Amino acid sequence: MTDAARDRRIAEVVGAVARQALADRGRTRIALIDDGSPEAALAVRLLAGRLGGDRVARVTVDENLVDQVAQELGTDWRLAAGEVQRMQARLVDDALPAHPANKTALLLGGDLPPEPLLPLGDLWATDVLALQGGWSAPGEVEALAEAAGGIDALDGALRRLIDGRDPAALDSLDPAIAGRVREMLAAGSASRRHPRIVPKLGARTLCADLYE
Repeated sequence: MTDAARDRRIAEVVGAVARQALADRGRTRIALIDDGSPEAALAVRLLAGRLGGDRVARVTVDENLVDQVAQELGTDWRLAAGEVQRMQARLVDDALPAHPANKTALLLGGDLPPEPLLPLGDLWATDVLALQGGWSAPGEVEALAEAAGGIDALDGALRRLIDGRDPAALDSLDPAIAGRVREMLAAGSASRRHPRIVPKLGARTLCADLYE
């Protein structure tokens, strides 16, 4: 498959899934959290290209509002920015909130974002790098990639572990780095296995078994 064919296929899949997500939720557009990252730029390009620009609302950082929230709560500015954007995305009229994180970030970054649509959730950081010319992740993930010898080395090991189901995949990394990767994968595993936690009291909860 050529690069152009691969890029077209990615755009088609992302667009089709987003279109179906809108139909399933009864919404007409997507509210994408735009943090200025390469992932956000790529998500906008893919979604707008397939759905139309009028169906993608970019939720950018309101620095004045973030400053106010960070000061009042005494919290980190970057953390406050993410939560403010998340709130704003939920308030966009008739829109489905979406988060642009890549697969590498989602696997190693702890709990999954609560947004129902993750348009780049099956694109590795190296895929984003190839498509957009850059990549990003939470600070600890970026530092881990640097310590591993670059994102190609980290993603390569993760691809073999996750996509290739190779139990020895992380052996290509320094033992200390491999150990940290395992810890970070484990830390977010509960979020991926159980996106909603509902104590089961009746015969059928409102999670998966309601639709069996």
